[in-house]
Amino acid sequence: MTKFVLFGPADAAVDFRGYEPMLRSSEVAQSIYREFAETIDVPVGHLIDGEVAHLHPVLLRWIRQLAAMLSVGRILERNHGAASVYGGVSLGELAALHSSGAASTEMVVRFLRERHLQDTGRDEAIGFAFVPAPIDWRYYDQPERMTISCDFGSVLNGAGRMIMVSGLRSALESARGDGPADLQVVDRSLAHQAYHSPFREPSRQRLESLLKENELGHPKAPVVTAVPGMYTLTSGAEAAKALIASETQSLDVPGLVEALRQFAPEKVYVISSFLRQLEIDFHAATEYVDDAWLKRNFG
Repeated sequence: MTKFVLFGPADAAVDFRGYEPMLRSSEVAQSIYREFAETIDVPVGHLIDGEVAHLHPVLLRWIRQLAAMLSVGRILERNHGAASVYGGVSLGELAALHSSGAASTEMVVRFLRERHLQDTGRDEAIGFAFVPAPIDWRYYDQPERMTISCDFGSVLNGAGRMIMVSGLRSALESARGDGPADLQVVDRSLAHQAYHSPFREPSRQRLESLLKENELGHPKAPVVTAVPGMYTLTSGAEAAKALIASETQSLDVPGLVEALRQFAPEKVYVISSFLRQLEIDFHAATEYVDDAWLKRNFG
């Protein structure tokens, strides 16, 4: 059976305390959490809750989400066998490369540290909008102020389009009243930078240098991404190019779904509460692995 595991983007709504029962009862999850805790030099318990003095809260949240997603992914592999194809959107792309063996825990943490560094004094932000059909969602593509940083495509059986918008916080706040849809701007405590945006050019340059000095490994299975023109990765060199490109290029989830079709998976496991809400058609039997899955399996 061809199985596809897709790791979703960072989810601001995730309450990591919900992973405590899994961590208490699963040796597989414990091993993943230990790896991350040792890499960032904190007690394992701090990956569930609390502050870490030497890590910015946003960076810590990314690392917590990676540890959680990868633990769930490893449990799925133990229960159902190894995935034939991996995939990821935004932060999930790093999770997919880690699961495929192309990137180590140390490497993904180093990558996130470099990505997180503040490059300017600009006040940046991200936001999410559901744009009902047939309203023109391209209003949000205003390069000097804001851009569409991720197109999730047509969702909810064609009712509209979900997009992520990145740019100046002032521009996004203005668009809440002037734009064609309800734009939900993410609080600074959860996201204080633009993502997948031209504003990330200094970050792109740093990450390019990092990956030139530290080559990624060969993935044990193909990795499907939402990076335009780089939808299917089969080597470490391809993976590095995609990671670098995704810093400044808008992500295209419909392109990821189309690339997946060439593998004709019989089962798709989606590790994301956010993607469950969008009801994206993956053209295969789909199981969402989210809060409900955690409660069902670990109480």
